Order: sequence, then structure tokens, then C-alpha cells
Amino acid sequence: MPSFVIHGDKLLVDHALNQRLADHDATDILESNIHNLTASQLDFGELLHICSSIPFIDHYRIVIIDGLCTLLETKTNTRGPQNNKSKTKVPWTTLSEHIPLMPSSTLLFFKDGILNKNNSLLRVLTKVSETQHVPAPNGVDLSRWIKKSAEEKGAAISPSAIKYLSNLLGNNLESIDHELEKLSLYTNGETIQEPDVQELVSQAQEANIFRTADAIIEGRAQTSFNLIHNLKINGRSASYIIGMVTRQLRQLTLVHSLLETGENHANIGVQLGITSNYAVQKTVEQATKYSSEDIKWKYEQLLQCDLNIKLGKLNADQALETLVFDLSASF
Repeated sequence: MPSFVIHGDKLLVDHALNQRLADHDATDILESNIHNLTASQLDFGELLHICSSIPFIDHYRIVIIDGLCTLLETKTNTRGPQNNKSKTKVPWTTLSEHIPLMPSSTLLFFKDGILNKNNSLLRVLTKVSETQHVPAPNGVDLSRWIKKSAEEKGAAISPSAIKYLSNLLGNNLESIDHELEKLSLYTNGETIQEPDVQELVSQAQEANIFRTADAIIEGRAQTSFNLIHNLKINGRSASYIIGMVTRQLRQLTLVHSLLETGENHANIGVQLGITSNYAVQKTVEQATKYSSEDIKWKYEQLLQCDLNIKLGKLNADQALETLVFDLSASF
């Protein structure tokens, strides 16, 4: 049976998946033959049953699993989702034995974000699946992508606007694509200029604050410093950024606890006070990367950061810089 692992930037992963469906002439499939499954709620036996079922009327049954490799990629907890009918560990790595036995009418997709090349499930699936890595571009390639994306929306964009937009949003292609959609409508056929980005993408600056907090918590030092620099240019202080990191870490702690009790995404969103399904999904994905010990250790670094400021050992800027380095030390 055709099996695919597509991982990397979310927007590019979705585009690549749609292209694979088009290649198999499987873009117009009955809804009853399409299964979108979330890794954290996945049952091993149910998955095998779905994949082994012959499609109704259509040529294909499409099974899309979101985030399974990511869920297994934790430093201290590699169990992954548990079988609801068993207290034993689910042998997800045995999927390589089951996939070749599934009918050719099943198109099985594993879609994930950025993965470590040593991810245990990725290495196993590569033996029986076509693997496609679609990372977000950087530098000149990112500028070209922005220019091309704007042109696809019927708009031209100036080099200075491209630079400002990439500095503001980094290489978050989904956010950039969304903002270009708004900018193309706003300029109505005129070339998108830097002032247009400054005026229309103000809300994106708020989103950039959360991206910065995520990067710091995840230990991505270089990305963190770039984003911190952009925030400071736009008037955000080091103390404010530290406060946002504290808030985000508290949310991750709550999500981690809720996942352990088996709460679904809808209830997690209610507990967090978040109405956006996308925002809830992103927070859950980040929380599953860490064990309780990981989060506790990060809190200890944050406490030390706060203590250094209160005792006058470091000013807020120095403390933030130290925090970024400390959180990246274990990666």
C-alpha cells in the first residue's frame, strides 16, 4: 500500500500532502473514506482496522495521522499514545510490519512538524514509506518564497517590504501567507510597500511575542535572539518578554497535566481560555515534547532568572540573555 511520511513546515507539509493526493487522483474522495486522526487520541488497534478496510465506492481510503512521530520524539517518554484497551505499551514501531499487509486502496499519510533525524518511528517508517522533508526556507530562499507567494495572490511586493515582513514573522510560512493574503487585498493591485506591512501587520507583532516565548522555551538560541531583537525594535522590554515566557511555561504545565488525565483538545482549550483550534493544537504539540522533569527544570532556570534580577546581580536584558543560553544548553 502507498504510505508517506511528510514532515517539516506545516504549510509546506499540507501542500505536499495535497500534491500527493493529486498525483493519485484522490482529491475528490467521499468524506466517509477520509480519516484525519490526531496522534494523542490514536488507538493502535483502531488504526489497523481503518487501514485494512476497503473503501466504500471510491478507489481509495485516505488515512492522515497528524503528529505521531512528533509525539514519540520526547527525551524521557517515548511511549507515545497508549492503546485504550491495554495497559501495556503500544508497539508503534511495529507499524513497519503491518503497513505492507494493508490493501493498496489505502493511502496512509504521517504528517509531522520538524523532526530529529534520529526519531525512532521516522527511521522505522522510512523503510516502508516514501519520506519527504519540507523545511521552511531561510535567507534568500525565504525572500524568494515571499515574492512568489505574493505573485500567486496577484500582488507585487517591494524588497523592503519583504525584508520587514521576514524580520517580523521569521520563516513562519503559515503566518506570512496569511498576512500576504490580507496585504494583497489591502493594496488592491498596487505594489505592497513597507509602510503597508507596518500598518496592516500590527497584530502579527503580538503573534511574534508568542513565537519568541516558544523559541526561548524550546532552546532555539539563535532564533530567540533574532526575535528578541525585533521585539525590542518595536518597543518591547526584556522584562515584558520574560513575563511572556513565564505565561507560556505555565500554559505548557497545565496542558501537560490535562493530557496525562486524558482530556481532549476541546476541553484543554476551555481550560486555557483559548478559542482558536490552531492555537490549542500548537500548544498541545509543544507540551508533548517535554516530560514533567523537563518542564520542572525549565521553571528552575526561569526562577534563577527572576532571582538574578531581584538581587541586582543582572539587569533584565542580561538576565534574559542568560536565560536563553541556559535553556538552550540541554539541546
